Amino acid sequence: MEKLTPVLPVLLLLAGCSAPSVNLATSEPIKVDIAMRLDVFQHNPTADKKPAAKPASEPAGAADPQTRRRNRLADIQQFKNSRIVGEGHESLVVIRVDTPGDYGDYIRKVVAEENDDRMTLMKAAADKEKISLPEIQKRQAAIWQKMAFKDEWIEVPAPDGSWKWVRKEV
Repeated sequence: MEKLTPVLPVLLLLAGCSAPSVNLATSEPIKVDIAMRLDVFQHNPTADKKPAAKPASEPAGAADPQTRRRNRLADIQQFKNSRIVGEGHESLVVIRVDTPGDYGDYIRKVVAEENDDRMTLMKAAADKEKISLPEIQKRQAAIWQKMAFKDEWIEVPAPDGSWKWVRKEV
């Protein structure tokens, strides 16, 4: 114990003092070089199937025209996105690019069904509002063209009174 007595005050003195500070900051930020790759895939089930494998559309009398149009909306939008069809000045979908084969037959069938249902609805609206069918078509065409997305084909009046196809600008 006598040997520890002179060391004890020194230990107490060191325990009460703070340790020297160590600076961990760097003068410049630490730079890390990271190489990263991001792949984004969009699965399009309609594009993966052959047209013959598509389910047959409902028979004409299976539902009302609005429901049938809603059921084929994805196909019509895909055709528009592919720039195959456009919105015509008579409020009908017009095929702009003739596609051969089974897929072309499918496009023609879907467009014909869409136009039949549009005409049915426009005739009903003309009868209800007691105005002419061409007036309803003109109003509907304006609505469809307004709703078209950027770069979709729409038919607009040309300065000479004819009609011309343009890609919609937003």
